[in-house]
Amino acid sequence: MISALEDEAKALHRRSNSLVAGYPMIYLQWIDDRIVTDRGEIQVQTGYQVPIWMWNQRAASRNIAQEADKSVVAFSAALKHEVAGLVREALWNLELVQNRLELATQVYDFSRQLHGAVRRRVELGDLARSDQLLAESDLLEKQSLLTQAEAEVMHARKAYSNLTRMERAPVQFAEQRSAVSAITPDHPALSAANALIDRAQAEVDFTRLSKQGNQPSILLGSQHDRALKGDSLNHETNLVLQIPLGGDAWNAPAVAQSNLSLTQKVVDRDALLRGLEKALHEANHNLEVDAALVRIAEQRKNIAEAHSRMSKLAFESGEIQLLDYLKILANTQAAIRDAQERALTLQRDIAAYNQVVGVTP
Repeated sequence: MISALEDEAKALHRRSNSLVAGYPMIYLQWIDDRIVTDRGEIQVQTGYQVPIWMWNQRAASRNIAQEADKSVVAFSAALKHEVAGLVREALWNLELVQNRLELATQVYDFSRQLHGAVRRRVELGDLARSDQLLAESDLLEKQSLLTQAEAEVMHARKAYSNLTRMERAPVQFAEQRSAVSAITPDHPALSAANALIDRAQAEVDFTRLSKQGNQPSILLGSQHDRALKGDSLNHETNLVLQIPLGGDAWNAPAVAQSNLSLTQKVVDRDALLRGLEKALHEANHNLEVDAALVRIAEQRKNIAEAHSRMSKLAFESGEIQLLDYLKILANTQAAIRDAQERALTLQRDIAAYNQVVGVTP
């Protein structure tokens, strides 16, 4: 797309640099009286007709080319920023599922160790056979969750490689929150939208001067005529200047169409600005909520880990049943998973905030 826009800008510059304002034409006219009176009268006209620029029309054309150059630069920056947002989203989705996989692996390993310990105690007669079945059921559940986590990682990796055409993700990609706190005119998307508006305005100005392609023209040629048979040919120079006059009523629909395109781009820009302002409000709110939830989740994790350590001692000493211990373990594992995911969500939302305010990494 960028290459096509660059080619268009080059073509517009070629038009503006041209000395003629349209297609040159060769003019040839032959007149004789052979069919009517047949007295030998002949008239031949030849010429080379060249369209010329109207007043300020060439400057208007050059302005379109210059605005096209600016729009290519702005579009490239906006496209780069948009792609950055897609990569950010893919990376953080991958990071979240990889974290879930790591936790699922740790939980599965712990469940496997617990299952082994319970089986030995059953063999020694310290625990009932039902406790072994309960431990086996818990192990199978954790294995199922591990399999699901592996599948989610596989899908996230495929989505990332499909987007970036790379198999390996960067190790470090966490961002600091940008100091930009508002949607500014230099936002890549807004800059591209404003560039399109300037380009459309230049098109309106050019269309208003173009008279739907009815350019003034100069014809330089010759005329050769003979009155009667046997007379010699008269040779003359032919110079014709054509200047279109009026015609505003016929040109008005073309100007209106160009102005309609301009107005639509202004409307699109305003809608984009409102969307960005709304997204910025949501991004700020998400960060505030994330910060609060991270603190709560960390406190909950610390309490759950302390409770888990106490419950482990109680289970090993026979003070609580295996079923109660497994419930406490499940709550602890959920608290640890929630704390880690809240921390990652905060980092992800920081990247989303930077994306909204127009910061490209």
